[in-house]
Amino acid sequence: MSTISKYANLAKVLYWLRSSLFFASIIGLSQPVLAFELTQISMAPAQWRTKGDVSFQHDQAKQDVLVVNKGYAELKNTNFSNGTIEFDTKFVGGRITGITFRQHDDEADALYFRPSADCAVSDECIQYMPTAHHLFEWDLYGQYQTHAPIDPDGWNHVKLVLSGARMSVFINGARSPTLAVGTLVGGFPDGSIRLHGPASYAHLSIAPNVVDGLPAAASSDPAKSDLRYVRHWLASKPFVMPSRMDATFQENTGIDPVYSSVPKEAASWKPIALDPGGLVNLTRWYGDAQTGHAIIGIWLKTTINADHAQIKHVDIGWTREVWVFVNGKLVFANKNLYGIEGASKEPDGRLSLTNGSFDLPLRKGANHIVVALDDNFGGGAQHFGWGLKMRLANVDGIDQIDGRDARAHVTGCSDAQAMHGRDGPVSARSRTRQCRAAGKRANVVAPCC
Repeated sequence: MSTISKYANLAKVLYWLRSSLFFASIIGLSQPVLAFELTQISMAPAQWRTKGDVSFQHDQAKQDVLVVNKGYAELKNTNFSNGTIEFDTKFVGGRITGITFRQHDDEADALYFRPSADCAVSDECIQYMPTAHHLFEWDLYGQYQTHAPIDPDGWNHVKLVLSGARMSVFINGARSPTLAVGTLVGGFPDGSIRLHGPASYAHLSIAPNVVDGLPAAASSDPAKSDLRYVRHWLASKPFVMPSRMDATFQENTGIDPVYSSVPKEAASWKPIALDPGGLVNLTRWYGDAQTGHAIIGIWLKTTINADHAQIKHVDIGWTREVWVFVNGKLVFANKNLYGIEGASKEPDGRLSLTNGSFDLPLRKGANHIVVALDDNFGGGAQHFGWGLKMRLANVDGIDQIDGRDARAHVTGCSDAQAMHGRDGPVSARSRTRQCRAAGKRANVVAPCC
């Protein structure tokens, strides 16, 4: 062996020894592993913390299988951030299930499966969404659902590649991503991993920091620089929306609110930061905020200044019931009740700017836009996200007024930066500390707190 070869081999050994300082605490193991080593995760009870109906079994080949009939199994001592997660899963009929990652208490990123015989063509087969307050925000992130080559009756191989604010999902050996997520918005750059039921899981492996060249920076958000989006909102405290049985829809629906009930005290309002895409994500701040079968409502308001009297056409997306007032006059009211014929807007009851549109009459000077919104999901069932988007046809002759400088209140913590920092992922503790300090200074609700 040549001297050069000896030194080259020595350099490799030193490199791997240095790498071994990355201990298995990165992924929840008790033994040290190399930072770029593919590690098989045991499907044995000692490795998992469970909630619900969970069992540990063996298949015909005597391979360990984790069976989650109800609830979830959480990998112990895990603080996974970036890398590759792979596993095999078998579904139970057409029942919905999935994996959450970067989990902190009730907040996480999630990949969910809706197995069906038409998964190859159904755009509802798999979906990414964040979770907050134990709620899966399906209806706010319809842009991240797609078809997939899933076998609803057999085993399926799933591969997730996570890098900073991005994720690529590969199903059953697909060479190109089955689903590509440009901006993860779960709220934390790292955290634990949970496998949810009903489903069976086997052959779980984790490769920390193996990202296959996937960039860490979030994809560009067109709404961020699009001045047509209405963005400087103040939010009231949630309240119980008076309701009654609607004879047409045979559902309990909100009674039309009156403008005089809008809170007048300044202390009742706080600026609310937007999620990517110009979304006012109320689930992030308030969950479903419900008690029993009560419908919960909230008021939002903003001000638009016009240099002359004019009419602006507005596209609006919302869940579930909405009323829009301009200068005290009701100009738009509608429903987007999931699964209710005649009251569910395309696409399939999910929030989208295609949900509806209306004309916004503006007078010269300041115009007060006030929106009442409720989270009516029928019968107290689990809710799947409530929120609002509004986009003007153009901004000619108008200016959005932000009395409390909503841009300042999320300094260092806006849009994707709220989840991953200005220059890349930040620690959850540092992110929360910085955010709470900024929020306390400006008396706001910010997306990273």
